[in-house]
Amino acid sequence: MIAAYMTVPVYRAFHEWLGRGEALRPMNDAWAAGDRKKALEVIPDEVVDDLIVHGSPSECRARVREYVSNGLTTPVLAIVPTKNLSTADAVKALAPSAD
Repeated sequence: MIAAYMTVPVYRAFHEWLGRGEALRPMNDAWAAGDRKKALEVIPDEVVDDLIVHGSPSECRARVREYVSNGLTTPVLAIVPTKNLSTADAVKALAPSAD
């Protein structure tokens, strides 16, 4: 998902403006060369961590709580189902009452 979005010129420019240009250069270069596999391999972990809430349901709930504690009033999640967790099960697991 990251490579597909962040190689679009407007998103690429935005992330360069944010200061991620050098960190994302290997991904952008590989994408431009047509090497999609390499582009995926070289996305820096810190960029993933900055952009995506990921981990176990309890880790994700905690991360979303951090956003709320910092002033976010309406968290909107785009849940990506995995082979181990359906979207419906993820919604239940991420609900604040799941603690």
